[in-house]
Amino acid sequence: MKTIPCRCDASRHKTLLSVARNSGTSVQRLFDNFMTHVLAEPQAEARFVARQQRGNPSRGRKLLAEIRHRLSQKFD
Repeated sequence: MKTIPCRCDASRHKTLLSVARNSGTSVQRLFDNFMTHVLAEPQAEARFVARQQRGNPSRGRKLLAEIRHRLSQKFD
């Protein structure tokens, strides 16, 4: 595992500590979650675009209509 130093001013550090305490985690875990999100987002977008390009729009609309129908029955 590598170490990545991060410099921030005192007010940001204080806020990070507060957020970590309030969420019951550490600042290290906050950064780990942030990095995971930042790295996963472009990958998810690329998968979405690839699926979109090979998708079938009419089938997608039918599936969405079915989902809406099921949800409307559930809440009636």
